[in-house]
Amino acid sequence: MSVKQDISGTLRKIQKEIQQLPNITDRLNFILDMTLTLFGASTGSISIMDQEEKVLTIVAAKGMDWEKKIAAKLPFNLGVTGRAASTREIIYVPDVTLDKDYVKLIETVRSELAIPLLTRDSTVGVLNLESDKVNFFSPDIINQATLFASQLTIVILEERIAKEAFEKSKREEDPVEEILGYDPSILFLKHRIRQVGPSEISVMLIGEEGSGKKLVAKALHYISQRKSAPFHTVDCSGLSYELLEAELFGSFSGKIFNPGKLEQTNGGSLYIESIGDLPPNLQTKLFQTLRDKTIPNPTSKKKEEVLNIRIFTGSKRDLLEDIQKETFSMDLYYRLAEVPLRVPPLRERRGDIPLLAHHYLYQYNKQYGRNKSFSTEALKALTGMPWSGNVRQLQSVIQYAVLVPQETVLEPYSFQQDGKREEENRGKVSGFGQGTEILTPSENLSLNLAIEKLEAVWIREAFQRANTQEEAAKLLGISRGSLQYKIKNNQFLDGFST
Repeated sequence: MSVKQDISGTLRKIQKEIQQLPNITDRLNFILDMTLTLFGASTGSISIMDQEEKVLTIVAAKGMDWEKKIAAKLPFNLGVTGRAASTREIIYVPDVTLDKDYVKLIETVRSELAIPLLTRDSTVGVLNLESDKVNFFSPDIINQATLFASQLTIVILEERIAKEAFEKSKREEDPVEEILGYDPSILFLKHRIRQVGPSEISVMLIGEEGSGKKLVAKALHYISQRKSAPFHTVDCSGLSYELLEAELFGSFSGKIFNPGKLEQTNGGSLYIESIGDLPPNLQTKLFQTLRDKTIPNPTSKKKEEVLNIRIFTGSKRDLLEDIQKETFSMDLYYRLAEVPLRVPPLRERRGDIPLLAHHYLYQYNKQYGRNKSFSTEALKALTGMPWSGNVRQLQSVIQYAVLVPQETVLEPYSFQQDGKREEENRGKVSGFGQGTEILTPSENLSLNLAIEKLEAVWIREAFQRANTQEEAAKLLGISRGSLQYKIKNNQFLDGFST
């Protein structure tokens, strides 16, 4: 019997059988299995469209491991699936190894057919058929698959399958999936998070500034038994000894004792960023506190509180070198780094950039009441940038592009915060033109002084664009604690008010 003759029979069987399957996952898997069998495909998937965020979520897949399946969110214009959704046209790639934009989620795939599931006004999702053979799908098969997909769309809508699948994906949102990406390095990191998250083990996160260490720490906390208890953070960078001691262990304000983050977080999890910047004396004090599981409290009748806390730490560098230099305590290191995890920089997972960019575009469009989109060239430009500031820098660039440039469709020049477009406008920005005057070299050619002057200009400009310290810190690619320290200690910001 030909494929053409089998189409109506397969659709009737799907409609009949899914009535007996109350579980939406089973229904989707049944539909996919029947479809793959009909067209002789070795693997494939069904994606459902999030109409607000313009992202496709894979709701059924064959040949893809579970972790990739739940991680795979594909924005418009990304890969074969994204192109099919955005153009509303069938995309056939006879040899995926020759398609530079192909997103490899299954190693064995050699040819892929992506068929959008369409209504008159919208894209419901995408049906992907894949083969382990090059140029597997003939023109006749493609025509028949297109006819089948159009009828399958009607079944999916009539049976409310798309709506149920979308609602299920939202209900089952996973803290680990807040870490966006499907690059192998990110999938490996997520796997490790799921392994160690439910335990009580301490985790040290090693990664560059802005790579997402805090997000990883949150995921570890929210999949643990402590998820209903507090999650607090302390940033050691840019804080004096006295401020850090007060932040961690508490301090007196007159006769009132203000508990530190260790006591505030008791029962929950504490994330300590830039742990390598913790002064030696405080390293010793923290080690003793964690070892003894007690924390002094001058206002308590018992004088000390029993400490029940899980510690996550972040570091921009491998602290084993600091241990060899005797600038970091070996005892503290092995208490904090029972499991070390590396968070990869953005430049090592460039395939994730379009997904992240679309995510932040949606977020800031919603926040600022805009309706901006990316051109194909804009996405290519973003993917090729060096991203020394990692995900935090990408987020800042997208925020700027949504808020400042006039164009609705973003182009490569829309991200040029420091390019010619900006130079034309700088004189119009209150306070910024004034600040640039101090960049003229004087008799004192100290580079440290020049850096301090430049930082003052950038900080003033950040507050021209931001409403809060938190937003300004994000624009600058630094933590809020670091920003507060710089404002307090920069001589060129004397009297500056936020």
